[in-house]
Parts: sequence; structure tokens; C-alpha cells
Amino acid sequence: MLRILISGRNTEVDDHEIDMTGKKHGRGAYICKNSSCIEAAYEQGLISEEVKEESLKEAGRFKLQLISLAMKAGMLAAGEFSAEEAIKSGVASFVIIAEDASDNTKKKFEDKCNYRGIEYEIYGKKEEIGQLIGKSERSVVAIKGEQFGAQLKRRFGGNE
Repeated sequence: MLRILISGRNTEVDDHEIDMTGKKHGRGAYICKNSSCIEAAYEQGLISEEVKEESLKEAGRFKLQLISLAMKAGMLAAGEFSAEEAIKSGVASFVIIAEDASDNTKKKFEDKCNYRGIEYEIYGKKEEIGQLIGKSERSVVAIKGEQFGAQLKRRFGGNE
């Protein structure tokens, strides 16, 4: 959950900040780290444009930080060939396709995932994904473990 601290008197807001630790003093509002929750809070006027943008950045970092852990644990197939093998062999539990991947690559992996019933998400840039796992650009990564896959599904899909 994101905690947004609000300082001020009565209904006037003097200042606001995101409290990632949950330990700062002051009144706070909690919003899940899902982008749809952040957007809904903004549309209802609960947070400002500045807080919305900062919250969306933090939510993006939160989503992707598990990928580097999966890589270290050996539970990640990085790159088109490795991801395709993981999908075909049935060990992939979740697939992330880069937004800037070619249309053919997107279609290919969307079709493979749909055919085999594997959830996928089109998210991030190739460079960003590669950087998280300590490699060059990667347009597709497949998460192999069910536990890692379940965590990523939760981070990309629903509320915390």
C-alpha cells in the first residue's frame, strides 16, 4: 500500500508526500499500488496530479522489482528464445512483454500465452527490463515459478 501523508488544518492541505515506510508522523491515506486505484483516487479528487504521477512511478517500480529476484533465484527465462521454450515446456507461469517490442513479437507471445492459458502483461521498455536483470535489452521475460508468478499476477492485476 502507498501511504500518502497530508499535513494541514481542517480541509486545507499544506503539504503531501508519499510514505513508503509507513512510519512517518501525520495523517495519511492508504491507496493500493495498483495503477487503477491511483487513477480512481485522482479522478475522485483525493490526490493531486503531482501525487498521482509520483505514485504511478512508485507503483511501476514496485511491479518490476520482483523480476530481479526471480532472475537471481533462477526462475526467469529472459529473451525471446528462452521465454518461448519456457512457455512451450509448461514451466512459465507469467510473461511480461515489453511495450516497445515489435508488433510481431507481441502477437507471437500473446498467441502462445492465450493458447496455453498463461497470463501475460505488456509493460515497460526493453531497456528497463534488461537493466533489472543485469543484461542487455530484453523484449520478453517469462517467470518460471508458481510463487513468483502469483506475486507478479497480484502486482500487475489486483489490489494488494
